[in-house]
Amino acid sequence: MTYIFKGRLCGYICADCPEPLSNVKVRLYRIDAQQNAVALAAAAPKDTLAILEEESVTAKQSRLLAEVETDAEGNFSLELSDKQKYQGEAFELDVYCETVPQLKFTQTPATPRQFTITVLQPKWRQAEQGFIAAWDYCLPHRFWCALRALFGAWTICGRVTVCDTQQPVGGVKVRAFDVDWLQDDALGFGITDATGRFRIDYVTADFTPTIFSPAINIELTGGPDLYFKVETLAGTVLLAEPRSRGRDPDRENAGACFCVRLCLEEQPPITEPLPVFTAIGGYQYVSDIASTPPGSGLTNGDNRAFYSTLRLNGILPKKLNGNPMEYRFEVRSTDATGTPTSGWSAIAPSQIARTVLGLWQIFAPAFLGDPNPIKTKLYTVNGTAGPNELVTTISADGWIQVPQQSNVFGVEGFFQPNGNMINLVSPTLAAFGSVNMTGVSAGNSSTSNGAALAQDRHYSIRMKVREQGSLGAGTDAGVCEHVAIMNTLYDNISHHPSWAGYTQSGALAVAMLDIAQLQANGCSHITNNLDVLFTTTHPNLGAVSISMAGPGGPYNFTLPAAVAGERFGTATPNFNVAALPACAYLVTLSAQVLLTTGDSSPLPLQDQIAFCK
Repeated sequence: MTYIFKGRLCGYICADCPEPLSNVKVRLYRIDAQQNAVALAAAAPKDTLAILEEESVTAKQSRLLAEVETDAEGNFSLELSDKQKYQGEAFELDVYCETVPQLKFTQTPATPRQFTITVLQPKWRQAEQGFIAAWDYCLPHRFWCALRALFGAWTICGRVTVCDTQQPVGGVKVRAFDVDWLQDDALGFGITDATGRFRIDYVTADFTPTIFSPAINIELTGGPDLYFKVETLAGTVLLAEPRSRGRDPDRENAGACFCVRLCLEEQPPITEPLPVFTAIGGYQYVSDIASTPPGSGLTNGDNRAFYSTLRLNGILPKKLNGNPMEYRFEVRSTDATGTPTSGWSAIAPSQIARTVLGLWQIFAPAFLGDPNPIKTKLYTVNGTAGPNELVTTISADGWIQVPQQSNVFGVEGFFQPNGNMINLVSPTLAAFGSVNMTGVSAGNSSTSNGAALAQDRHYSIRMKVREQGSLGAGTDAGVCEHVAIMNTLYDNISHHPSWAGYTQSGALAVAMLDIAQLQANGCSHITNNLDVLFTTTHPNLGAVSISMAGPGGPYNFTLPAAVAGERFGTATPNFNVAALPACAYLVTLSAQVLLTTGDSSPLPLQDQIAFCK
């Protein structure tokens, strides 16, 4: 029998500021025989939430039923069946976070965390494909903010309105500052959307430096003491709080999550900023990517190449020279130093995934006293028009018309851009293909059966803008001169064929593990020798490690040195194999792949094999 469990997870920054738990792992575990499943399933999740120590995660590994990664909106879907010997009973639901949403890059990434939410007895209902159940949950802000703080993630959520009318103020820049001992720290800025809402993300290091940093970092009162400035996008100051405001009780020593409401005396005049493409996802290409030739085209600090669908974004006004504007993106190939190897070509509509450009809104109360008088719809490129979505026009040669609606109180409504321009499907830029791993066994180079090492591809990306109706080539509005992109996949990866073996295709990288003593007979017992064989391959290969769980563990191994694009060979135990207690052991290979969409990165790839001593 098949059981499909679907859900959506989010976390509250504060009561009116939720965020999806994007790109985290949802893990389902069988109930421990010593647990009272009925009592735990009846408990409210807020009473069972707990952050787990690494030992607790390792201890429950053998009870793992299934796991899946959430999408950008926090949605997930898991299928359970006879294969897992699952019959509809209650299970424990955990979440594993390698990072948290919208965390700014830091030189010292935090340790991944796993937390348990609840024991859940799904309310299964019969469906055509079997049984199905759904569960949505949003983590309380106290717990979610405490977990974000463990990653050094600090967030300000706020809203800007007109003081007298409470009318939202969209399209203004809100800057946050921390009152400090010698000099105030600029924590960052956010741009308000059509509802006046903004968000600013920063990290601990943003408010701890002094003029003596990095030798001396100091924050006398723990958290930041916050005050704000509101400006037009052109830099005109609309609100300038005095720095003394940061010492008031409601602003002093702010926590990792802070929510604020700011108001202006009057609605600022509507002006159009200049259009500019500035970022790939959350990476500003000028400062966060080695994009100036002969730079590598990788991200600064963590050396990641880009892959999959890339969100190209910046500042997107409605008009150019006072007239309705349109834009398109163009691309050309380069070599590894960023030197062009082709001319520019337009990115076609078929290379653009559905992109949310912003929000359309209209003041249209359904009845006198309607608590939600402002109705909204998404505005998209390559979306599907419907009751909740409007779609803008894109020409066959890639020119996208910026929506022009500008009267929230009229029938036309008002379009407020969010800065997104296109979601570029980067695998369409070239025939990245796949690498065939047939005949390659763990311990050997991925090239041992004739396959060549994959290589990053390199591109320039630019945005062109022009007035709607013009037939010209347009004007440059932001050029990323060099970016490294990698979409090659790996097929026919043979995982430990003598012990629960399987073949994997369509993998981001190669991560193969085996034990030499089990290759003839996967059920052999280990006595005095343990030769752990492994092969990891990717042109952007990060940290590789092998560990072993079992009595007295965890145990570690010494790995051979890496070579260009791969790491392979025999791992040496850092322990006495003969002295291991007679029991079952689980060896785990973990390989980090240095890729990013600009907004998220893949979790480390794993392979596992067990043996008996």
